[in-house]
Amino acid sequence: MIRQVSIVTGFLGAGKTTLALGLIQSGAMRDVVLIVNDFGEASFDSIQIGSTGASYQAMDGGCICCSVKDDLLKTLHEIPRLFPDKKKVWIETSGISDPAELVTLFESSSFLYNSYVLNSVVCVVDARNNFDWLMTQNPAPQQLASASCVVVNRYNLPDADIDTLVMEVGSLNPIADIQVVSLRDDKSIAIDIFFGSLAYQIQGAGAVFSTSDHAHETHGFTTHTIRWNGSVDESLFSELLDAWIESPELDLLRLKGSVHTNNSDRLMVVQGVRKQVTFDYDDLEWPQASVLVVIGREITQIMIDDLHQQILTAQSEKQVEAEICQK
Repeated sequence: MIRQVSIVTGFLGAGKTTLALGLIQSGAMRDVVLIVNDFGEASFDSIQIGSTGASYQAMDGGCICCSVKDDLLKTLHEIPRLFPDKKKVWIETSGISDPAELVTLFESSSFLYNSYVLNSVVCVVDARNNFDWLMTQNPAPQQLASASCVVVNRYNLPDADIDTLVMEVGSLNPIADIQVVSLRDDKSIAIDIFFGSLAYQIQGAGAVFSTSDHAHETHGFTTHTIRWNGSVDESLFSELLDAWIESPELDLLRLKGSVHTNNSDRLMVVQGVRKQVTFDYDDLEWPQASVLVVIGREITQIMIDDLHQQILTAQSEKQVEAEICQK
């Protein structure tokens, strides 16, 4: 059995446990094992969730993305034995965890790769927090940038304030689906947000292509969109993208896009987190132009222009080779 996984993140006090409790009470979590992380010695979150009778594993005393990462691996190894009938896993990180570390873990571990599929990274945001303030709280920007879906906990704030926050969140991560709910009142949030049919690398795909071509910047965190026409050679493109990501001056948080290649009629879906990038083909309907969205810290327009030029150069060189072969 390949079990589905959702990583639920968000800064301290965002409402992650409230979200989980609401879904448990609605009956939507019957098929889910919850792993709850708290960096303190005692986790009140785990106590709350444990009292509901839900299937859960507490992971306290450290941060799940670093100091207790080995404990997470051990727990994931044990879940098939402890909960053989459960098909889904909800990993609730602590408020100071960087989910990108967990995303790369699922790519690098052969056991996890063959036993689990990462469906989503969901970031919960407390709408009462000022966005500018949130951007100064490490690792809140990384949590938002890694998300395939952002759940904004609106409380009772005016619509105008919520609209502004949604716009600001979208400026940092234009490829995330943004859901606005009141976690205290809304009990019907769709479980498909967490365990949909799509894997993490193609979550939120439709949102990628509605972004503008210029860069957005928020407290040093930048979002750039690159578009180009025509197809590229898969090997050349993957090599140049890998090399670009390894640039020592590049502080990449997330990379995502769809690319036309000479190798297939299907589109290649590109997913990058930090220094790791994956390439997969998909049958979904995508727009005619190839698109890459780059999210990171202080990524300059020069860096983006360099990548864009390398892509165009690779296209033209391959075209010249094809014309020579035809002659």
